Amino acid sequence: MACCGSIRLRLRPLSELRGIREVIKTLQQCNDNGIVDIKSTDLYTKKIHETLDAPNNQVSYGALSKQDSSSECFYRESVVTTETDGVVVVRFRSDVVEFELSGTDVRQIDDHTIVAIYGNSSTELGHVIPVAGSPHTLSKALFALTGAFSMIYVSFLTNEIYILKDEMGFKSLLLGTDGDDVIISDVATSIQNSWYEIPPDFMVILNSEIKLLIRPETRLSRLCQQTKIAYSNATLSDVNRAIDQVADSIASAVKDLCLTRVQRDRITILFSGGLDSAVLVAMVAEHVKDIEFIELINVAFKPKVAPDRITALCTYEDLIIIYPHVNFKLVLVDVDTDEYKMLEPYLFSKIIPNNTHMDLNIAAALHYAVAFRGKVMRPEVIQNPEWQQLKRCVAILRSVNIRVNISMKEKSTAACGDLGYADEDSKNNEKTKTTTKKTGVANTDNDECELAEGLYELISGGDQDASYKPLVHDYVSNSKEVLIGSGADELFGGYGRHAVAHQTEDASYSTEVDKDLRRLWKRNLGRDDRVVNAQGIRALYPYLHDDVIGTLMKLNINSATVVDALNCPEWFKTLAVYQNIQYDTLRNCEFLDEDRNRNVAIYINKWILREIALRMGLKHCAHFKKRAIQFGTRSAKTFNTLRGMSNRVASDKGAAVIEHSAI
Repeated sequence: MACCGSIRLRLRPLSELRGIREVIKTLQQCNDNGIVDIKSTDLYTKKIHETLDAPNNQVSYGALSKQDSSSECFYRESVVTTETDGVVVVRFRSDVVEFELSGTDVRQIDDHTIVAIYGNSSTELGHVIPVAGSPHTLSKALFALTGAFSMIYVSFLTNEIYILKDEMGFKSLLLGTDGDDVIISDVATSIQNSWYEIPPDFMVILNSEIKLLIRPETRLSRLCQQTKIAYSNATLSDVNRAIDQVADSIASAVKDLCLTRVQRDRITILFSGGLDSAVLVAMVAEHVKDIEFIELINVAFKPKVAPDRITALCTYEDLIIIYPHVNFKLVLVDVDTDEYKMLEPYLFSKIIPNNTHMDLNIAAALHYAVAFRGKVMRPEVIQNPEWQQLKRCVAILRSVNIRVNISMKEKSTAACGDLGYADEDSKNNEKTKTTTKKTGVANTDNDECELAEGLYELISGGDQDASYKPLVHDYVSNSKEVLIGSGADELFGGYGRHAVAHQTEDASYSTEVDKDLRRLWKRNLGRDDRVVNAQGIRALYPYLHDDVIGTLMKLNINSATVVDALNCPEWFKTLAVYQNIQYDTLRNCEFLDEDRNRNVAIYINKWILREIALRMGLKHCAHFKKRAIQFGTRSAKTFNTLRGMSNRVASDKGAAVIEHSAI
């Protein structure tokens, strides 16, 4: 398969590299839960913490070096460079270590500097030159680099190698061992060895020993530490200004990222039809000019039952109505189960060191999405009377995370009387729905399957005559970039646990939100980069763009607070996201403990994004429930079926580690 880029460094020390055991211990702690805890009681981590607390937050790694260590000289005259099939290999040595640096982008900056880059730095590397060979100056300059990259920076002035990522951790970078050899690579070179993702919080420094240097405080960590105006003290002016600023920042991010694309005639977006991807599509349609079409890539492992196929059609209809001048190509990717089964070992090798059921399920959906192979649906399908009939049932998919703590038959009507019914059908539906008191969940899976199966028959032709061809010929895109909506849930409070976590103060980011933001590098970005890059594709993340993060830091209010519509500030009732709540969404509910002191709670997560969507005319996606990609595409269900696991057993195993022998 084509590869978008690669980077690798192999060290062959004459004996075990000093400091490697301590570094591996620290990386293992970080990889276990994705959290970099510099206040750990571990001795080595304490030393790292001391460097962060240095006067004026200076970058210093003196505390990490062994007191009796001495820097070994890199021999410039030992450098040998070769190139094969676009991969440059540079070999050199010191007195105690042989180095082999390789990659698709290896540059000699000057007589004293060789750099390998995986990704893109927005800073001119020629300007990153140490003054009088100062390691302090160089490490500080490297930490200041921006972009989406992993980097190996070899300095023959300081006689050290500096290994780091951008501060968000967009690109993969792993550390592994092979006997006494140490390997730094964007992807695991062998599944038999132990591998650890290098956090963006660290810089690895190599010579005759290996050290870790903590990065100065990042913007994400500063964002989580901020205290905003409490929602009860915010004004409608504060809120509207915040909504406009967030919308503008997303538009700016989309425009900036789209400027970097290789294929100038199109923009490609992973498209579930849900809130996050829909807002990105609308932003592209509204703000990016001089494109011929927008590709919407929708994946389904079980097209007859995949919820993402339903939501994609609903939002697609909204988009072509709002933007009639834009050519949207809805590319439907249907995954063959037998093909997926054969591909599992390959996917497992790409996600390492991530190794859970969930990781593999997500990787599978991403892999098929960025293959960009499917069928393009004709826009005429949405005018079909059958689609219009099917669409009336879509209310069962809507949710703003509604949770109750008693039987809905007994109390929910009174509790939600001020919201009213959307229509008579909603009222009638209320009489027939089933719930279980206190611990049950209103089950809509059967309804969804019936709806999805009807949709599948419609778009595949079903029993139509031979002249009816809603799907055109097979389609393959040659895009080299794809926009992905990752980060929206973390920044805007989109996970269910963000709603149920007891927040004592909405002015501060909750512990759950803080945790999700801090482990993005491990649970999302590194893994996704390895899968997407293997297809020769570059992932672009508008929600994690500098403009969006910077805007959220400047907002007066907390963007990640989940609002209870039944206990909300008066200003919230003026917003479209409140005024468009439909009573039939109560069919999709979960039950809370009775200590909530009220019968019903209607939690609206990601309300800022939902409000932006409604203001842009996206009526459907503003109400769709949050579905992780592995559930919306049904990749998780396919994985479970192949192993004979029930949904209940599978849900308990989502975070379970997969042994390679089981693949």
